Amino acid sequence: MSPFTACIVQTTSLPYDKQANLTRALTTMETAAARGASLILFPEMFLTGYLIRDRLEELAEPLDGPTLQALRDKAKALNMGVLVGVPLKNPGGKPYNAVVMIDRDGTIAGTQGKTHFFGGEEKMFDPGPTLRAFDTSFGRMGILVCYDGEFPETARTLALDGAKIICMCAANMTPYEDYHFQYMRTRAMENRAYTLYCNYVGNEKRFHYCGQSGAFHPTGKILAEADTEQETLLFAEVDMADTTAQDDFLNYLRHRHPDLYHPDLCR
Repeated sequence: MSPFTACIVQTTSLPYDKQANLTRALTTMETAAARGASLILFPEMFLTGYLIRDRLEELAEPLDGPTLQALRDKAKALNMGVLVGVPLKNPGGKPYNAVVMIDRDGTIAGTQGKTHFFGGEEKMFDPGPTLRAFDTSFGRMGILVCYDGEFPETARTLALDGAKIICMCAANMTPYEDYHFQYMRTRAMENRAYTLYCNYVGNEKRFHYCGQSGAFHPTGKILAEADTEQETLLFAEVDMADTTAQDDFLNYLRHRHPDLYHPDLCR
């Protein structure tokens, strides 16, 4: 795999205005591509805003819906991969709080519904039915959605499924500023995987989003870091061939002892 540049979009969303958020996404993709990026991340529920419970069913998008199709067309035109948060329709129940990964050829390489719920989200969404890595033109990838990243088992599951890059799209808010940035740096180190973390900034109704998006090398080196208040584009160089430690004792997946762990970790 050739090295590539990832762009993390730390921004706000316009609640309920899917068309305006789509327009902003398409414009930002063009800006990022002009600066050499071939992979771009937008936050959790970016296409609709996060606090949309009163219109969630109306705004939920099918996987073949027009908003995602517009992003697929732009991704293909720019030869750019896109991860974007969107409520996905679920014919069998409540929508999924999902992140969709569109590959450089415009195909949907993978989707991940949020699996761990925070603050009553279970009243709005069904949990994602699986947690698996998938193959992309960038390499094998896994996705976490916000609170999912606060559990070490989720990233470890993706790493054991072959993920060499783990992307987390979030809507993390005050007073939890100190959590995600540290967790994602740790997830990179303990799984020998690149981690890319994309969060909101600004205000949405009762929430103040705390930013601190970042990108991390498998050694834990900080490749890019945002502040807590400003909208920004973060750029980070990713080399998927660079995920194995020269010091073999740091290749933790190889040195695990599942026979010693609690049975719930090894089911």
